[in-house]
Amino acid sequence: MKMILVWFVSVLLAVYGGFLYGKSMAKTQMVEKQVEVIKYVSEKRAKIQARPNANRDELLELMRKNRL
Repeated sequence: MKMILVWFVSVLLAVYGGFLYGKSMAKTQMVEKQVEVIKYVSEKRAKIQARPNANRDELLELMRKNRL
């Protein structure tokens, strides 16, 4: 009976450890993707602002078209 209880507790601990590991990896991937998005947006913004005559109306139009 004790062996079954010890086995059951060890399985529960392994499942919980796997859950925590997966949760931490998901957070890491999410942070990496956010950094990539920030870099992408800043590059696009720099390209658009480098164009001559990039006024407010043109920038708003690009935002509406999801290009900025």
